[in-house]
Amino acid sequence: MSKEVRATPRSGPPAGAVEVDLLPDTGQDRPSGEVGAQASYLPFTFSYDFTTSLVSRTFWPVAGRACVSLRGGGSTDPAYFLREVKVEMWDAYGTDTRRGQIARYALNGGYYGYCWNGLIAGHEHYFRITKDWDHGARVWGNGWTSPL
Repeated sequence: MSKEVRATPRSGPPAGAVEVDLLPDTGQDRPSGEVGAQASYLPFTFSYDFTTSLVSRTFWPVAGRACVSLRGGGSTDPAYFLREVKVEMWDAYGTDTRRGQIARYALNGGYYGYCWNGLIAGHEHYFRITKDWDHGARVWGNGWTSPL
């Protein structure tokens, strides 16, 4: 059983971060362990909108580290601000391998972040945002990924 950690409050996104799209997590995104066609460099910003889970574009960590910060913006579940989403970090090289702990992010309108260390340099990574409550409800917001 893996441990979960709580993400901590953060300020706004880093200067110079580019916007990238996140992808619906259909299970078809990385067939047979293939990596994405074009990995992103850190930092980048993103918006999210999903009902069950969503994955990021692949990216290269900096010095074995990547941080994900996000903010809940709204949901079709009226009690979303009392809920959390989870973020998992994955190594996309070969067969996908989850790295480190699962981070829980509050959706109360503030930015929260967590950093994964010990990622493998030269391997593309991605993160997955999931929720385990009200599987029919949409949740949306924004965030960024950076080395700090």
